[in-house]
Amino acid sequence: MVDKEYNEEMMQDEGIIVDTSLDILREGVKKVLFEFNETILDISGKPRASESEIKSGDTILFVEAIPNVPARIVAVYINRNCWYVNATSETPRGGYPSGRDAMKAAEMDLKKLKILERFLIEKEGKTHVKDVEDWKPDLRSDAADVLNILRQAIRKWHHRLVD
Repeated sequence: MVDKEYNEEMMQDEGIIVDTSLDILREGVKKVLFEFNETILDISGKPRASESEIKSGDTILFVEAIPNVPARIVAVYINRNCWYVNATSETPRGGYPSGRDAMKAAEMDLKKLKILERFLIEKEGKTHVKDVEDWKPDLRSDAADVLNILRQAIRKWHHRLVD
């Protein structure tokens, strides 16, 4: 059973849940990031070897290879080809010069996520791509673990307009 606090938190965050392979996810990332580096982070956030097996809770971080404020696509592996995906930008060290600049960055991130979402719907079909608030885990036995992974991913990777 999903608690009320979890639902309220989910409604305020962006991101999508995608049922797809890592290869198709990479194809989609190529549509939104010009040139990028790929890093695997374990559930605690520590980098792992790129050839290692992806496990539940692992994050694949696609970071645009440009200086200053690189765009990022975050893909957290939930289970059985199911991913939590979000687009975000690295916040500059000194913060954004103005609230307007922060809003522009947020708008660009949302555009990137929409482009990626459209690609994945075209490739996999609408039933394989869901907004976070519309998604429910398939198996009740896995629900607690899956929702915990998703809750952690959203807390860490949701887009903040201001830090």
